[in-house]
Amino acid sequence: MAGLRPPLRPVQWEVEALEPAELRRLVLDAVDPYIDRDVLARQIAREEEQRRALAAFLNGWDAAGGGAPA
Repeated sequence: MAGLRPPLRPVQWEVEALEPAELRRLVLDAVDPYIDRDVLARQIAREEEQRRALAAFLNGWDAAGGGAPA
């Protein structure tokens, strides 16, 4: 249709009306241009190292009898 203009205000949706997959896609599409992939990769690597350190601590804790009381 010729002559249609975009809305003057941002389009508004009620999130309850959207399927979860569609909502996820919309959000990811909106934030993707602002994600620094190098920073994200470093943060993910840091979190994985922290998970490994916590798992090692818990394994040592359990082996030393520090688990939950019976």
